Amino acid sequence: MKLTEGYYKTTIAGVPYLLSYGQESAQNGISLRLNRTASLLWDGLCEGAGEPQLLHLLAREFEADEEDFPLLQQDIQQFLQQLCALGILSMTSCEPAVNTPTQYFRIGPVTIAYTGAPFIYDTYFSAFSCPKAPVDLSISIVPHIPFHKTNGTILVRTQELTICDAKDRYLFLFPEKWGISEMHVAKNGSWATLFCYSDTDAHAEEIFHALRFAFLVAAQKHDLLVIHSASLLYQNQAWLFSGCSGTGKSTHTNLWHSEFGSKLLNGDLNMIGMQNGIPVVYGLPWCGTSEIFTARDYPLGGIVFLKQSTQNHVAIPSSDQKTLLLLQRLISPSWTRELNEKNLRLAEQVSGKTKIFTLACTKEPQAAHIMRKAIDSL
Repeated sequence: MKLTEGYYKTTIAGVPYLLSYGQESAQNGISLRLNRTASLLWDGLCEGAGEPQLLHLLAREFEADEEDFPLLQQDIQQFLQQLCALGILSMTSCEPAVNTPTQYFRIGPVTIAYTGAPFIYDTYFSAFSCPKAPVDLSISIVPHIPFHKTNGTILVRTQELTICDAKDRYLFLFPEKWGISEMHVAKNGSWATLFCYSDTDAHAEEIFHALRFAFLVAAQKHDLLVIHSASLLYQNQAWLFSGCSGTGKSTHTNLWHSEFGSKLLNGDLNMIGMQNGIPVVYGLPWCGTSEIFTARDYPLGGIVFLKQSTQNHVAIPSSDQKTLLLLQRLISPSWTRELNEKNLRLAEQVSGKTKIFTLACTKEPQAAHIMRKAIDSL
């Protein structure tokens, strides 16, 4: 159970009241008169008591026998439900959707519990489904706006996204046309709650895209890097081709597919982690507009950073440039200095364990042949 900030207990003419202040006062203006039981329960909640402790508190105060416990438990439940209805208390960190089963899926080493619109799960995550297991990230889709507004300090603001630091969580705000009110993500990556308007299926694509940010937080906590890149399978290894937008990642990987029959793995994003000191590429459901993705994991063969040119030329960058090139193409959270520094150290680790090239290339088939020759020569 977690109390919402913006409420406190005081007395008016000797009578205990629960009053709101700040944002909560501006939005709700709550003044709740407390009887003796409610006053005691509020004090217990403020001290971090759970339901068993609250029951013990009331039993001690009223010198109740065990036969009185059901009535005391009923009083506790009624008070907690009232606080929840007013948005003063949330029973869990991520609020579950009502009467919706929890489904499980795994992306790389991250196990996720999903509670929300089945259509979104079936459309985007079912290929990654797994049996019920210990959960790293709990995702909840809530089909209503939150009862109270959360504020925070702006970390990032673009035309389509605002990210705020809200103490124990990140607050994400999206364009209204996305059909999403806001999203809360625990800083430790353990839970995420996305509040949206009632018609979730109509905004399934936007919700799927928004959930990517929640996953990125959890992935970073597990020492995983997500890089903007297209990937293919060559010699039973995943090869990533990255570069600024418009440099021809899809064009180049499609050349490999047409010239050598290489299997395409993902058209937009790839996730890298370490297993026993060896870099591994984990399949992701997010793949941009390419609709190309895999749920399988492969050893990382190498990374090629592309640049458009009138001629084809392969080079091997210096150690510092390898790390920098990788860091610059990551979409893992870099909203604070600490987060960016973590990305840098993980990028150093990966770049020191894998082959990295730069390729100045044309859009002609020769570019793929020259790149494959350079890989085979190592």
